[in-house]
Amino acid sequence: MEDKYTNMSAPELAGEDAFIRWVLNKESHDSWSHWQQNHPEYSPVIDEAIRIVHSISTLPKTEMSTEERTALWEKINTSIHLVPEKQTKIRPLVKWVLTAAAALALVIWINTNKPQQVMVFYGEQQSIELPESSQVVINAGSDIKYKKNFVNKREIKLTGEAFFEVQPGSTFTVVTDQGTITVLGTSFNVIARPERFEVSCFTGKVLVQSDDNDPVEITPGEKIISTNETLQKSTFLPSGGPSWMNGKFTFEDQPLSVVIKELERQFGAEVTLAEGIEDIKYTGLFEKGDLAQALDLITWPLHLKAEMKGKKVTISR
Repeated sequence: MEDKYTNMSAPELAGEDAFIRWVLNKESHDSWSHWQQNHPEYSPVIDEAIRIVHSISTLPKTEMSTEERTALWEKINTSIHLVPEKQTKIRPLVKWVLTAAAALALVIWINTNKPQQVMVFYGEQQSIELPESSQVVINAGSDIKYKKNFVNKREIKLTGEAFFEVQPGSTFTVVTDQGTITVLGTSFNVIARPERFEVSCFTGKVLVQSDDNDPVEITPGEKIISTNETLQKSTFLPSGGPSWMNGKFTFEDQPLSVVIKELERQFGAEVTLAEGIEDIKYTGLFEKGDLAQALDLITWPLHLKAEMKGKKVTISR
């Protein structure tokens, strides 16, 4: 056994993986027993550490990062050392009560701040209201994450596509792998997929930051498209919201592979593209509802053909 354990407080010892395994699973029983016999003066600390492990093991299960677990032990340690020395006679009991209270408080804090996740599967859309009354409509094959204390820090993680109607107030931030969008009170659409990053402003003002590019501000009727890792501004005719919310999916000079991925998300289809056609540019739209009709709208202008077997599709020249 390592001598470092003799310098540890009970909370510190209770945070050691080897000690936890011994208490809960009786692993390395002989080693710990031998160590305890060689340090009889340390028995009160060991007993207290055992109580801490048993207490925390009965708390609601939660996923804890290394940082959160470190914070837990620091909070326990701080709480215990706040006990006045004059309370010597009842110190073990007070220490134990504070230990359990500190552990429970931080676990509750972690659960409170654990990200909420909304996942929308292929062929679906979902509308939700955030804790501070902002509205989000999430497109198929997309997900968002936000913390329960969202009202205090309005930040949301998006993968996929969603339309936001933001309540006026503090800064509202949408974080994606391709860039960050910041607003106060406005409505905007974000597409943040591996093959496509696009932000469209419908009302208010939107600030878009991506990688090393300078931030770009857009106003209603303007949108940002990421091309070759640079941000380019263009215009569109804003209406009440993006067309996909009404079952129409529009594309302007987009690779066929991008269009087909959206088709797969909306219909739950599996599409195979013949070699050499994935980069053909497509401008047009398809509507949700009838897969065969949607395929016709895509393939006919490009002089391609589609073969369907249920929801398995092959597109070729």
